[in-house]
Amino acid sequence: RGLLVSLKPGTMMPYNAQATLHSYDALWGLLLPCSVSGRVTDIWRSYFTQRLLWDVGMRIAFASPWVTQFRNAHKLLGDFDAEIPLYQQAGALAEALAAWKPTSTSLPGRLEELYICMYEFGILELSDVQLAQAWIFDLLGVGYRFPPLFSRRKGGVRQAQPGKSELPPK
Repeated sequence: RGLLVSLKPGTMMPYNAQATLHSYDALWGLLLPCSVSGRVTDIWRSYFTQRLLWDVGMRIAFASPWVTQFRNAHKLLGDFDAEIPLYQQAGALAEALAAWKPTSTSLPGRLEELYICMYEFGILELSDVQLAQAWIFDLLGVGYRFPPLFSRRKGGVRQAQPGKSELPPK
């Protein structure tokens, strides 16, 4: 109990949408792709979010469980069938994300660029690119402040500071 493990930048581990916490500066990473199975969507999102967290000097951490899950009855073989893309594509996806060299100079731009890349890679459909564009538009529309990009040359990981984020350049 009380264990906390933080992954260094460049390291990825899938996580799902159950019992997760996100800081204000990582709110942008809550978007779930809509063109893939419900058994896959949160796992793909975890990879996308982790990759972009590196660009803002943040990372994920895993803690000891604080909830108990009571499973509903369901067909395990159906779950397996819905998860086949995970087993077939996760390794190549993680490698592609680690090698990805974004060109945008803002986090909203990189989020859009990543979704386009995932569409071109065959992981997502065009509807997810459009959803990501709408998500970015809506976040900016309600005044969400995306965190600034972090220079890797400086090294280290920045500490999340609520209210200290900056809007991307226009």
